[in-house]
Amino acid sequence: MNHPGCQVRRFGRIRSLVILLCAGILAMVYVPTPSAVNAAPVMGNQIQPLLINNSYVLFPGKLAPYTQAGKLMVPIRPFAKALGAQLAYNVQTKSISVSLLGQTVSHIRAGQTTAEAGDGTAFSMGVAPVLRDGVLFVPMSPVLGALKSVRWENMLNNINRPILVVQGRQGVTLPQTEPWLSTTPFTGLSGENFNPFYPAVLTQEPSGKGYRLRLSVINTSGFVLPKGSAALELIAVDSQGQAIIRKIPGPAGQTPKAAALSFTVNIPSAAEYVIYNSRTAGLEH
Repeated sequence: MNHPGCQVRRFGRIRSLVILLCAGILAMVYVPTPSAVNAAPVMGNQIQPLLINNSYVLFPGKLAPYTQAGKLMVPIRPFAKALGAQLAYNVQTKSISVSLLGQTVSHIRAGQTTAEAGDGTAFSMGVAPVLRDGVLFVPMSPVLGALKSVRWENMLNNINRPILVVQGRQGVTLPQTEPWLSTTPFTGLSGENFNPFYPAVLTQEPSGKGYRLRLSVINTSGFVLPKGSAALELIAVDSQGQAIIRKIPGPAGQTPKAAALSFTVNIPSAAEYVIYNSRTAGLEH
């Protein structure tokens, strides 16, 4: 005979088993392993390449940005130079300041989450700057937000690869420094496709008396590219602001959609950042 009391106890045992099972599943899903939490970014991986002044800006090797606590960490010295900003170091406070278009962010220091805006107001960057291999990485969005004249927007290309567009706010033009004046605009060609090759990885290593840059890209044009239809241009900018221009012919053969390619160039000195553009011509869309 089934008594009500027995039915309640049976249901209670089943409910307990279900709760324990769910708890176990949640633990497997939500508890990250130490290796996942502490995983180091791949050196040179352009996880979210910047588009400044309508050109890609890439940071090679150990200078490549990475994410921490949801914020993009950028190498502040090369990043500031790529924007056309001024960087200053305060010996007494062991901190740096960034100035751009009349605005300044100061008291940026490794391990310290707060910085100071131009009006003297302290603000939180959310994530403390980090010194990695002698390079100071700083969360980008809080610094740009405090500079006020700069805006940024996350975008996806036609194969859902991320791009971060950085530009002046409300018609403000970012400074045109010497490296930018070296760029060759890819315009005015029949059937042109601008920047069909999405940058994925940029590595840098010593080679003889100079350095070797290796750029890996993906064909995101949406087309099969014919032989000889593409061209690339890299402008490597070193710590002294010297720009080294390298023009690269495109693939010798046909390039399928979403194909991965790599190009190698030699430069005389280490690059802090690289301005990169590509194009195809003669394609009728």
